[in-house]
Amino acid sequence: MMRFAQWLHRWLGLILLLQVVLWLVSGLYFSLQGHHAMSGHQYKQNPTGLVLRQAMPNIGIEEIWRRYPEALSIQLYRIGETPQYVVELADEDVYLHGHTGQLWHTNAKQAQQLALATYSGPGNILSTSPLTKTKELVGWQGQGYKILFSDELNTRIYVDAANGQVLDHRNTPWLLADWAFKLHFMDYSGARSFNHLLIYTAALLALWFTLSGVLLLVQNLRRGDFNPRRQPTILESLQRQHKPIASGCGGGGTCGLCKVKLTEPTVATQAEQLLLTTIEINSGIRLACQHRDHGQTIILLDEHVTHFKLALVAKTKLSEAITKLTFKSEPSCEYSAGQFMQFKIPDGNNVLLRHYSFATKSLTTAPTDTPLLHFLIRHVPAVANVTPAGIGSSYLLGLQVGDTVDAAGPFGNFVATDTNREQVYIAGGVGIAPIHALVESESQRQRHLFHGARSEAELIFADEFKLMPTLDYHPVVDKFVHEEVAHWLNQNPGDYDFYVCGPPAMLAATLQLLADKKIPKSRIRYDDFGI
Repeated sequence: MMRFAQWLHRWLGLILLLQVVLWLVSGLYFSLQGHHAMSGHQYKQNPTGLVLRQAMPNIGIEEIWRRYPEALSIQLYRIGETPQYVVELADEDVYLHGHTGQLWHTNAKQAQQLALATYSGPGNILSTSPLTKTKELVGWQGQGYKILFSDELNTRIYVDAANGQVLDHRNTPWLLADWAFKLHFMDYSGARSFNHLLIYTAALLALWFTLSGVLLLVQNLRRGDFNPRRQPTILESLQRQHKPIASGCGGGGTCGLCKVKLTEPTVATQAEQLLLTTIEINSGIRLACQHRDHGQTIILLDEHVTHFKLALVAKTKLSEAITKLTFKSEPSCEYSAGQFMQFKIPDGNNVLLRHYSFATKSLTTAPTDTPLLHFLIRHVPAVANVTPAGIGSSYLLGLQVGDTVDAAGPFGNFVATDTNREQVYIAGGVGIAPIHALVESESQRQRHLFHGARSEAELIFADEFKLMPTLDYHPVVDKFVHEEVAHWLNQNPGDYDFYVCGPPAMLAATLQLLADKKIPKSRIRYDDFGI
């Protein structure tokens, strides 16, 4: 429940923040422009001389009364030089030609005269277009005209053909104001009304945001997070002591990396029940971020973790987006295929931690017999000043041969199982790094590898995989890799061990597929490098 509340609160907060920004921007626009500038009436004037005063119609008013005895009123006007009767009935108004007595219809010339009578600007008529409806007049449809003027505001005047009335003036400032109103009222129909489904939905989301915030606040109060004298979490204590412990979510209980073993009985939290296996929980393994440090005995699971100084010895561009970095380590680093290192990335006065998996099964050696470590780094560029470039990838890709970086490791239990079952590896993008190491480390059991990539060029180990014996290689380009896996499992049912690594969306879809296939969790290992 709390995990869902955190997820809900975070995404609702983002959605509402975006709408608040739209409210602020549109409200500022209203304040700066003012009502007159947004009305579209900069060149609108009240027409004069439209009421008939001297010229008489051919059809007398007595005839009109005879035709419409139920009329509430009859008024006489002229459109240009043509008289017009307006008959007010209980449920509608009827417009009649004063000379013929027929229903009124405005022609193009009369529409231009009416438009000119209400126009005070410097422009001339550019065009007159018949129309039956327009987005610029909400709720109007019928026969009418759009008269466009050649002024700097792109003024356009709408005239109703059925009654000869000038419906309204529109121009470019009005169009900008109309969009501002749409953003402000969240009404993209242009009706400028608060009474619509979208704003009801926004109100409901705001209510959920408030409720989830209250729920999280209660949790924080119960845990004493606002108490300056509160006991730190085990994770915080270990980090302050510079003990090597992995953490990808900063103590939020979502990554599942900060595993420790507690010797005294401790109730597993909801996050631990989701992220740890039953065997781990029963053996006393817990997440360091979920429990306070009360001086209890803590056993670090990654007992071989060491701090290293890595020196860059080579940069190899494997594709447009993926580069292999090769380091020599001091001291020498021993690890298992599938594990990762925790790089310390300088960021101003802070140090950020970023995780990168070993891309080979074990240390390789240079001609000088120097042990080497290999990592795959995907360049994460900035997107249109909206999404910043990846801090960790940008820093590492900016290193030059001879530069050094601090790291700790090895971490992780994304390692090979000890069974006789066939192995199924599922990788997405640069998630092929630990999968490549695992594939290299296995030669006895039958293996099946699915690698999803954006292009052929990013199938960076394709030639190598195709030459491996006992490896069934399935490259997947520009398609969802989990769908290929689903199709293959339908054709090849059996007992397998599964290894999954890739971007969050791909990982979630694949894990859901395996859950739908009723694959036991004990046969699934995954590495979420997107945390």
